[in-house]
Amino acid sequence: MRIVALLAFVLLASAAGAQDGPFLFDVLLKPSYRAAWDKLMQELKPTPAWLVQFARNFDGVAGPMKPATVEGKAYELYFVCKPHDCAANKFEVMFEGAYKRAYGLLVSDGGAPSFYGNPTPAMQEALTQALKG
Repeated sequence: MRIVALLAFVLLASAAGAQDGPFLFDVLLKPSYRAAWDKLMQELKPTPAWLVQFARNFDGVAGPMKPATVEGKAYELYFVCKPHDCAANKFEVMFEGAYKRAYGLLVSDGGAPSFYGNPTPAMQEALTQALKG
């Protein structure tokens, strides 16, 4: 009986994990996402060292994609944060459904959040809510 219960738990846990979207490091392997990311990174000057490190080798803490709808358009929200200091150093990135543009919100060293990519006020609100959540 214990083996059956354990097997059921493992299958349920696997199914729950399969429902998670891709991670930022997964989608950055795709040229359209990477191009939008690279364009956004050009705006982040100076770019925090932990974010530069993530862009090079995907070494960072990241979560699965969260879908968002802003002003009737579909977006994908991702985050990455500094290892061992996620609360004070986090970057939220939102890709357009067509993956042609990316928008970001950076919190560095616990300071005030900064927006990148010229997001609309509604996009800023979605990024801010993602940062809190």
